[in-house]
Amino acid sequence: MLFFYYGEDNFRAREKALAIAAKFKEKIDPSGQNVCYLDGENLTAADFFPAVSSAGFLAEKKLIIIKNIFANKKLTNWQDDLLTFLKKQKNSVEENYLIFLQDSKPDKRSKLYKTLSALKFAEEFNPLSPLELKKWISNRLEKQNKKISPDALSLLVAFVGSDLWQMSQEIDKLVNYTDKEINSDDIKKIVQAKIDDNIFSLIDALGKKDKALALKLLEEKLDYGTSPQYILAMIARQYRLLIKTKELTGQIKYSGALIQVLKIPKFAADKALEQSRLYQADELKKIYGQLLELDEKFKSGQGQEKILFAKMINQL
Repeated sequence: MLFFYYGEDNFRAREKALAIAAKFKEKIDPSGQNVCYLDGENLTAADFFPAVSSAGFLAEKKLIIIKNIFANKKLTNWQDDLLTFLKKQKNSVEENYLIFLQDSKPDKRSKLYKTLSALKFAEEFNPLSPLELKKWISNRLEKQNKKISPDALSLLVAFVGSDLWQMSQEIDKLVNYTDKEINSDDIKKIVQAKIDDNIFSLIDALGKKDKALALKLLEEKLDYGTSPQYILAMIARQYRLLIKTKELTGQIKYSGALIQVLKIPKFAADKALEQSRLYQADELKKIYGQLLELDEKFKSGQGQEKILFAKMINQL
């Protein structure tokens, strides 16, 4: 039986393959000895054909997952033999299960793609739209008996985006560390958001007292459609990190030590050390306090977030 799952959203493609493998183990192979994985990138004909043709061990059949065969530079040497083998398969439950799993978009001009994409069980996984992503998150939380408020859901999507690998990890953290319905404060405290270069540039501009540039960068983010709550949360998070960094600079001079103490990636440590030098400690605390006040005003701002942001920046 043949399956083909591929696309840019390799998280959902992988989950689909693993779901089939789990069902296979449950119904056919409880011992788990007949599920195997082949590295498609380095696969040779000498490895492939014996693996997919041999019978199962203490089971009726085997399940073989072949990952990223389209990245195999030597595939052209045996592609015709592979196609001949695939065309001979009856694609029935009586045969071994073969799952071709590709974590990217393959070349749609290739003979192998044309053969596999025509299978009954072939599916392309494209990145989810924002609306689809919200539904995916809600369904995943519901399966774990968790609910999330609409505001928190929007903020979670803004923080993480369409990277389902990270989103899955963040959902697991939220499930484990929240008792009631997940709210926006939970997202801000628990979720590891991705800070983009524009946010770093905005904080640089504030540190250099370049209000005109800070306002320009802020306006660009808002015009692009970025949520004001997301921008505020990212800025506040970075200033929290800068305060901690400033407190440690008496003992720490290099980012390597900062990585160990604050448990952050190297790029974040490098940036925190660089940006902390633009401020005095009391300046950082003052700005962070203003950001907390701004967060409270946002909750009753009635669409005035842009004005409130600009007013805060001009007061610095």
